[in-house]
Amino acid sequence: MPLTMNLVARVHAFAARHRLWTRDTRVLAAVSGGSDSVALLLLLHHLGREGHLRLAGAVHLHHHIRPVEADADAAFVQQLAARLDLPCEVGHADVPALARAAHQSLEVAGRRARLGFFERALSSTGADRVAVAHTKSDQAETVLLRLARGAGPRGMAGMAPLAGHRIRPLLDVSRTDVRAWLRAQGQTWRDDATNEDVSLARNRVRHEVLPALAAVNARVEDALARAARIFAADAELLDELARAQASRLVARDGETLLLDLQGVGRLPEALARRVVLGALDAIDASREHGWDETEAVLHGPGVSTDLGRVRVERNRQKAVLFLRGLAPVTVHAPDVGPWVLPVPGMVRHLSGWWQLDAAGPMAPDEAPPPSDRCAVLDADAVGRHLTVRCWRAGDRVQPLGLGGRKKLQDVFVDRKVPRDQRALVPVVVDGQDRIAWVAGLVVGEPFRVTPRSSAVVVLTLRR
Repeated sequence: MPLTMNLVARVHAFAARHRLWTRDTRVLAAVSGGSDSVALLLLLHHLGREGHLRLAGAVHLHHHIRPVEADADAAFVQQLAARLDLPCEVGHADVPALARAAHQSLEVAGRRARLGFFERALSSTGADRVAVAHTKSDQAETVLLRLARGAGPRGMAGMAPLAGHRIRPLLDVSRTDVRAWLRAQGQTWRDDATNEDVSLARNRVRHEVLPALAAVNARVEDALARAARIFAADAELLDELARAQASRLVARDGETLLLDLQGVGRLPEALARRVVLGALDAIDASREHGWDETEAVLHGPGVSTDLGRVRVERNRQKAVLFLRGLAPVTVHAPDVGPWVLPVPGMVRHLSGWWQLDAAGPMAPDEAPPPSDRCAVLDADAVGRHLTVRCWRAGDRVQPLGLGGRKKLQDVFVDRKVPRDQRALVPVVVDGQDRIAWVAGLVVGEPFRVTPRSSAVVVLTLRR
């Protein structure tokens, strides 16, 4: 098989394995002008012509870091998109000014600017996903950087193929593969001079650390990418086990979380730390928490500790976590949504309490049987986007088989859902705010699958 078809086939197989798109998914390609993103655009264009997806266009963000070179990068991307007869949206962000204002590095400020630009582009174009050009080589660099910072399995899992609206179709191919493919087609790209600056951590890993490791293992990128997949699977299992333990060891009292330290202390360390991380994230989702914070909660000296915005008060039996400046009184979870759930796609509670996956549309006979963790809905009733939120006072749902509507509060009472757990039950609604699924509890009658249903959407709840 020719090199061109090898790479196209590999990307298509990877996308299918991770359900990155269907033939109706509208995808935007994020193109910087570098080799990886140029290859991404051409590969998606090829797959779009074969009917595997719908390429909605290219997007490019001008960072205003290298004004002259950046102008040329934007012009190059626009010309490439025009050659492919694709629309191209160019955005602008003064990243140096944003970094100074927020006291952040250029890398962090640039990433935040790009994510904001992608969300605006998705909204303005009506696209479903934005594809970014991270490769297996980028994954290897990410794993090493996180290892150097002392990350655990969750961090060592690296970058996910699907993260909200963002997809990474090139995670299974190396930068060397990408450039060989481009050269075989006579396609040029733009080189960013800042990628050679080894004062930047990622560049030092790329140009010095990985070549040194390649002398030990010539397939070091493959090995690190494989390690990331193993860590991702392990982290998913451990997180699920920790959430199950948290349901009995963490209690909500308004804006306060009560942590059973004795119960947590009897858990294996991997689970104990995850239970604490979940509690910290639930109190303050505005920052990342890690080893130092969990150590302070589990083994910190004294009766009171401040962890950023979180105050921890503890004795031998309990730890009380709440935001500084707030008395420890009752509130709901701080992250109550709403969150967009694309179809197909995935959304995860910011504090990791649950994850919802949407698969389809698919033929009714291809769907798994419904269960507490799996809802099968009529695709026409669902549409292309759903929204997930927490329950609200006055919410009503029409359960399957009932002619009338029922208060969601009554559903919780009937199903014996504890009062302090109700804010953690994801409620899936359509564009008219009709309840399609109270996850794990009730499917809405308007979304029933009937003999006339030509396609269905499958929602899966993971805790």
